[in-house]
This record gives sequence, structure tokens and C-alpha cells, in this order.
Amino acid sequence: MAKVTHKERVLNAMQNGRTVSPWYAINELGNTRLAATIHSLKQDGHEISSEIVEGVNKFGDKIHYAKYKLDKQA
Repeated sequence: MAKVTHKERVLNAMQNGRTVSPWYAINELGNTRLAATIHSLKQDGHEISSEIVEGVNKFGDKIHYAKYKLDKQA
């Protein structure tokens, strides 16, 4: 059985209509380098947009992070 790559996991999640955030990528996809994976997918020809989201961390600090969405598959 072939190993599923980080790129395949992230792409599959986005193909199923999910937006992918760093927290989702770490916890559900086992990917700690989401931005690098997104960059690689873009180099493969996929059109992926990002949205900067504001949130609050567990210490109550305001944070910003990117959520990625597949706009058009290569």
C-alpha cells in the first residue's frame, strides 16, 4: 500500500470543500508545515486562495492565521 503524502492529504481535504488552517492541518492531517505544502501545491498548478483570520489563543491573546481554500484544481 502506497503512503499518502502531505500534499495528497491537504489537497483531498480542500477537494472535499474544507478550508484548511494550520491547526486543522496539524491535528487532522499530521502536517506541521502547511505553508510549504500549499506552496508546493501552487507550484503544481492548483489555484489556492488564502484568507487571514483573526482569533484568540488559549492565553487570550489576539492572533492571526491563514485559512486556505482550493479555487481551481490543476
